[in-house]
Amino acid sequence: MNISQILRNRTVYLVCVVLFAFPVSTSLAQTVYKEIQVKRGGTITGVVKFVGTLPDLVQFDVTKNPEQCGHKKQFDRLILGKNNGVKNAVICLENITEGKPFPTNVKYTLNQKNCEYIPHVQVVPVGAQLQIVNSDNILHNVHAYTYGEQVRTVCNIAQPIKGQCTTLKQSQLGKTGVVLTTCDAGHPWMTGNLILCEHPYYVVTDNKGRFTMTDVPVGTYKIKMWHEGFRIVSKETENGKIKKYNFEDPYKVVKDVTLSEEEKTDVSFELASR
Repeated sequence: MNISQILRNRTVYLVCVVLFAFPVSTSLAQTVYKEIQVKRGGTITGVVKFVGTLPDLVQFDVTKNPEQCGHKKQFDRLILGKNNGVKNAVICLENITEGKPFPTNVKYTLNQKNCEYIPHVQVVPVGAQLQIVNSDNILHNVHAYTYGEQVRTVCNIAQPIKGQCTTLKQSQLGKTGVVLTTCDAGHPWMTGNLILCEHPYYVVTDNKGRFTMTDVPVGTYKIKMWHEGFRIVSKETENGKIKKYNFEDPYKVVKDVTLSEEEKTDVSFELASR
């Protein structure tokens, strides 16, 4: 079903029937995880900071629906706070096989509001339900892709009605990995990331670049920092308007960390332009 077919019937709710199995290169973790009660676990804290020369960050021109989207959109793929702390970096433990359970009674929602994805980066457990909501009074289309050399569509949801909500059920959420979300309805600046994880030791940095990971079992781990990337490498146009922005590959930095009982340790990361 394509967009023109959807628009012929504005009451249609299109739900992804499949997500995907990620290639190894796109996955943030590849372990089989067992939930246990963690006693006297450790805590990892840290910050992700941007170092080096700051890039020129553009404002995106709005060429459609300015009454809803505004005339300019701020660049949201590199957000820096105090002391150049990097917001929306993802921190995860790679080789952990058992630990604390996922939090319960959490609702995972991807909202389209003022022509932006909220949250811009979100961690979603494999097996959870994800609600996709349109809070704008215009057509949005959530088009999701895998990262990597062989990019392919994994989800395509059109929502022409304000308040429309589509639920992706447990059976539709696949293996661990990263999904890039975009809007094909004339809003090419709209991008976001869904991080599908199989254990709860994933955190997203706050607006100062900080993170905290609690109840970590005693052991030695690989800890990874992932950031989506921010440089525009090319633009695709149609009828004189930008149809899609293509960005550089994500950044990844891996370190080792060892924790003893109730130990608190700092593991910080640096993000620099390539």
